[in-house]
Order: sequence, then structure tokens, then C-alpha cells
Amino acid sequence: MNGQELAGAERRRSRRFRQGLAALAAGALATAIGFAFGLARSGDAATGWGVLAGVGFGVMLMGGAAAWLNRPGDRGWMAEAQGGKRERLQSRRAQQLFLFPLVALVFLGLAVQPVGRVVAGEGGLRDLLWVLLPVLYAWVTAAVAMGWDHHSRQNRRWLEDELTVVLRARAMTAAFFVLMSGATVALALMLVRPGVGAVALLAALAAGGVTAGARFAWLDREAGRDG
Repeated sequence: MNGQELAGAERRRSRRFRQGLAALAAGALATAIGFAFGLARSGDAATGWGVLAGVGFGVMLMGGAAAWLNRPGDRGWMAEAQGGKRERLQSRRAQQLFLFPLVALVFLGLAVQPVGRVVAGEGGLRDLLWVLLPVLYAWVTAAVAMGWDHHSRQNRRWLEDELTVVLRARAMTAAFFVLMSGATVALALMLVRPGVGAVALLAALAAGGVTAGARFAWLDREAGRDG
């Protein structure tokens, strides 16, 4: 990568840093407003403000992570940029595998109450959507780790090698163990307390996807240090 390309990459990082800070501020404001107005209300009104606070917290978390990954004082990315397209694409995949599990965990926390309402037969379409969100992000995380997403398939020649296959197998083995263990516990709970069991099953699905992404990202990072 020549000087002009490095300057362009630095401008893009600066732009993403500003966007991350803006998302962080907007998310913090939405969270504060949701809590401030939700605490003084009850019923559906409180639920609406709670949703605002929850979404704001998720945006704040993603914005903070984006700002940190593109912080101005960090110069480690320049070595990766000098290394070529393979390193840049792998770095982008690592960032995705850092952000998506965090989002899945945030939405998992926000889905606990909607799951209870759905099991009790009192849930509406909004509750169903909240239940699906952590599962969706768990699937997205697992898809990125497996190389099934569009970005990975388009750049397979740079992202796929023997080391990736080994790391992916180890990551998916850990995810399978977490998923099977969680689903077994959820089944046992569902026989006794269906509401708690449904929450446990949702947590098991989210934890399986999160484990696949987080484990792969960690192994890839450690392999890069050894190399």
C-alpha cells in the first residue's frame, strides 16, 4: 500500500471514528431518555420507553466499539494495511466477530421479558420481534465465522487457508458443545417451568452463535501473534 492509499485509509478510519462517536452519543441520549421517562410510567407506556432505552444501549455499545477500533492514536492498523488485502480483510472479519456477539448479547438481555409474555400467551408482534433479534444476530455471527456471509464468499481466495479451516473447526466444536449443553439445560427447565425454559433455550441459541464468533476471533488473534 503506497502513501496515497495509506492516507485514504486513514481518512476512512477518521470518518468511522467520528461516526462511532456520534452513534455513541445518540445511543447514550436515547438510553437516558428511555430510562428517565420509563421509570415514571407503567404498562405499555413503560414498555415503549424501555425499548427505546434498550435500542439506545445497543447503539451506544456498537458506536463505542467502532470508535475504539478506529481511534486516532492507534497505529497498529498501518502494519496490517502495509501487509496487503488479505490482512485488511481478515481485520475486517475480526471486527465483525467482535461487534456481532456484543449486539447479540444486548438483544438477548432485552428479549427476556418478551419471551415471558409470549409463553404466557400475552405477547404481540413486537414481543416476537424482540425474541427473534438475538437469534438472528447469533446466526449472523456463526455465518461470518463459517465464511457463509456475502463478504466472505466474495473474498474467499484471501480469507480461506489451511489455518482458517483448523481454527474454524475448533471454534465450531466449542460452539456445538455450548449449544448442546444449553439446549439440554433448557429442556430440563422447560419440563418444570416452561417460561424459564424458553428463556434458557433462547440463551442457548444466542450463546452458540456468540461462542462460534468469539472463539474463532480469539484463536485467529492468537495465531497472528504466534506468527
